Amino acid sequence: RVSEVLRSTRLNPREWQQHAVFRRGRYTRNIVGYSPGQFVALLLCWERGQQSPIHDHSGAHCFVRMLQGRLKEENFDWTADGRVNPEVRSEGMFDARVPELSVAFAHDSKGLHRITNPDAEEVAVSLHIYSPPFEDCQVFPPTGAEPRRVPMVSINTPGYKALQPPSGLAPPPSLRDLCDMLKRIGTELGKSAPVAQPEPHHILDALGGVELSAMEWATLASPAHFSEFHAVKNLIHCDEHFSVMVCCWSPGQSVPAHHIGKDRQEWVKVMHGDLKFQENSRGLFVSEVQQESLLPEGSSSMRRECSTRMHSFSNASAAVSAVSVHVFSPPLTRFTFHTSKGIERQDVPMLLGALAGEPTMLPPASSDAPPVPTAAAAVALAEAAAAAGAEGEAMRLAAAGATATGPAPATV
Repeated sequence: RVSEVLRSTRLNPREWQQHAVFRRGRYTRNIVGYSPGQFVALLLCWERGQQSPIHDHSGAHCFVRMLQGRLKEENFDWTADGRVNPEVRSEGMFDARVPELSVAFAHDSKGLHRITNPDAEEVAVSLHIYSPPFEDCQVFPPTGAEPRRVPMVSINTPGYKALQPPSGLAPPPSLRDLCDMLKRIGTELGKSAPVAQPEPHHILDALGGVELSAMEWATLASPAHFSEFHAVKNLIHCDEHFSVMVCCWSPGQSVPAHHIGKDRQEWVKVMHGDLKFQENSRGLFVSEVQQESLLPEGSSSMRRECSTRMHSFSNASAAVSAVSVHVFSPPLTRFTFHTSKGIERQDVPMLLGALAGEPTMLPPASSDAPPVPTAAAAVALAEAAAAAGAEGEAMRLAAAGATATGPAPATV
């Protein structure tokens, strides 16, 4: 079933391109969906000629769908002492333009492999679903020497920080509770004509009392949600009146100066670490910092912005990660950044299924059906993988003559 869903799913390029980040040094891994203990879905982006080392998958089952370009796989055998036989056993090619070569499966029982973008002209993008998710893997020197275990995720992350209430007291409101409250407020606002604006201090008080539950820490701020390249921003709720964004900041990371639009309101709570807020003086282009303030862990703040005043956030620490929750009204789904290269507009990807009970969509079987969001499809595919049973799927793919492929470590 997994391979059928993978092949029949039409992913929307405009949506998955929001998750795509390329770097010259090596390929990148960008989170699309995550469920603790069940799966993680990542978009892997390969510049021309980039290559992974020979690696295993820590026993995880790996389902792959090519989205752009092609990748070459080289397969290797294990040795009796747990190393790699450096002689290439077989090779395969995966191509987004060829349906029968666009879907693949990998597992350690099938051996080790190395992945390369062989193209000198085109980048490659592949969607990888790992079940269960894993945080490290073994990398094997091509000489056959002893393998080393390397982290697949950021090692400097907050972990689970869910507060335990005193005995007999109810737990603090969760992020899911906040989103449910915003839905109710939005419904009431929509009943008035003209549509009323939310009461700012009501939202600030509600956000100030929110603490992420253990499940929300795991699904929204796990090690997989941090990137060494940039602050990771994900929408987890969006309706006609509000959008809610969770940002994961590795040490020292920042976002460029930007504006959120005239009369748009923003509320921020720092869940972990400290953020630095800078506001630039008025003007069309970035100018000197007019105001700077520290937003410590646990603090809540709000601001209303005009269209010509820009601001930026950054992780105030060079050693500790940070996590923040941002609420916008009217909803914000795209940033306009002012950088040294000029104005850059960036959509914020939606992390579907992030909150318990969030609906997911299985792709329609018809080839004429419209594309579905990448995150929703990834969640559906991962659930299908768990339901199908990876061992049986591996046997079925092998019997069908499918070629195996899989992800590559992020930190090598």
